[in-house]
Amino acid sequence: MNGTVAVAVEPRAGRGAAAILSLAAMGALVFIGVAALPYLLRMDEAQFKQYWPMRGWLLAHITMGMVAILTGPVQLWLGLSDRFPALHKNLGFVYMAAVTLGAVAGYYLAFNTSGGVVFGSGLAALATAWLATTGMAFLAIKRHLYEQHKEWMIRSYVVTFAFVIFRAFDTMIASRMPLLDHIGISAWFCWSVPLLLNEVVLQGRKIIRVRAD
Repeated sequence: MNGTVAVAVEPRAGRGAAAILSLAAMGALVFIGVAALPYLLRMDEAQFKQYWPMRGWLLAHITMGMVAILTGPVQLWLGLSDRFPALHKNLGFVYMAAVTLGAVAGYYLAFNTSGGVVFGSGLAALATAWLATTGMAFLAIKRHLYEQHKEWMIRSYVVTFAFVIFRAFDTMIASRMPLLDHIGISAWFCWSVPLLLNEVVLQGRKIIRVRAD
């Protein structure tokens, strides 16, 4: 997966939404196989490297991220298509718990990283965006604001998908600059640019619909 598959899904389900969510799910599976599972299958210092002293936090972050990135497409499809509301609600709590725990672990890693200030601040900002978008989705549904809930859940999953985008983008630029530079740029790019593009699409659809009327 490269780049910006994590742009907006129309807050009503259709073939386009299904295609985007399918691509996201495939990207998530590839990412897990390439970048996440090695940490779970080989738990030694050679695998974890500088993260070995904080391996518990990293494993919590990876595991919760895996739960969120895999449940997200299913959750979005159920919500956008208004199907199986009980399953959607229960899966939503699983997703929200995974985001919360994953973000907490992400904060610890961000504040204890050896990757420099830019990288650490990018990770902390990512964790903040993850909690904020998911929290807004929860607040919206508690107030029965269904369309806003759908939009905030789309934003939340865009941030969740930053795991995939970080790996793809960082791989593309790694050979062009020093380590601390490329991981710092990637830590900010992976969530902020897709979230901005997502917002342009979400709000742009509304503007176009108004002009068409």
